[in-house]
Amino acid sequence: MKLNPKKLEGGETMKKLSCFAWVGVWAFAAAFLFPLDAISQEKDYPNQPITLVVPWGAGGASDQAARAMARYAPNYLGQQVVVVNKPGAGGAVGMETVIRSKPDGYTLLSASIGSNTLTPAFTPNLPFKFDEVTFICRSQLNPAVLVVKADAPWKTLKDLVADLKKNPGNFMYGTSGIGSMHNWATYKFFKAAGIDMKNITMIPFNSGKEQVVAMLGGNIHFSYMNLSEPLAQLKAARLRALAVVPKRMEEVPNVPTFAELGYPDVNILGWRGVSGPPNMPDGIVKKLEQAMEKLCRDPGWVDMIIKMGDLPAYLGPSDFKVFATKEYNEAKNDAQSLGIK
Repeated sequence: MKLNPKKLEGGETMKKLSCFAWVGVWAFAAAFLFPLDAISQEKDYPNQPITLVVPWGAGGASDQAARAMARYAPNYLGQQVVVVNKPGAGGAVGMETVIRSKPDGYTLLSASIGSNTLTPAFTPNLPFKFDEVTFICRSQLNPAVLVVKADAPWKTLKDLVADLKKNPGNFMYGTSGIGSMHNWATYKFFKAAGIDMKNITMIPFNSGKEQVVAMLGGNIHFSYMNLSEPLAQLKAARLRALAVVPKRMEEVPNVPTFAELGYPDVNILGWRGVSGPPNMPDGIVKKLEQAMEKLCRDPGWVDMIIKMGDLPAYLGPSDFKVFATKEYNEAKNDAQSLGIK
């Protein structure tokens, strides 16, 4: 628009000039106010409840671990932590939900081996990458066991291996789907034992709890799962553990390790932690890191997860990223050699 100098004294023209001037003032001010606003958000964080997304079904080991964290986290964050389950696609649904959320620290992921490294390694066409998240912390490790029903004919792992080799088509095993720790570990077990996996039926479930129910009902024959998932039924002698990793566990002291039984390569165990959307502000990540480190030393939380069958194993953001990257690369290589996809 061209301004006529002769009309500068006119009210309409002066109003237009005044309008342009104020637009400039606000644009100038915004350049300073927005960074200050971001700094203020980091300083005030958190000032509202935090959502912790569990990418698996309710009742399983991941859900239990998230709820244990949610119970103690308010002591160090000053805000309630609300657990929300978003299962599906080997954890990919929940992980993508968090990746696409606002990076303000109020939507976080209950990270795990399945959702964060294995599903991305085994499913290359996912709409996100494993390291697209903001790594916050690893909190614990999950010892794993291979279990059968207590009245099953297999008293030892040797017995089960012999029957699997003889009649593979008669067996069904449970997993949390392609990309889960259960699936990867079972494939490694089959390979180490020389078992033809082509005729063995895999039955996917949304959670370890569902696998336990299915096994008690005789709907699957065995499952490699986190110790925390069948622990209550193992103690009640309704299920039987045939092998454990990474070491003999106090909860099942008479169960040998896979290494002791001649399968040192079957050493897959889960882990849990916290990650967030990409591009989270450093100040918010630092606050979360400090809170989680304190939580992982809390005697109440430590006692709770040990009773669940987990082991405290804190890693900060940088170490957590290195750990996850190494595991992702190993899983990706195994996906190619074992034919997992």
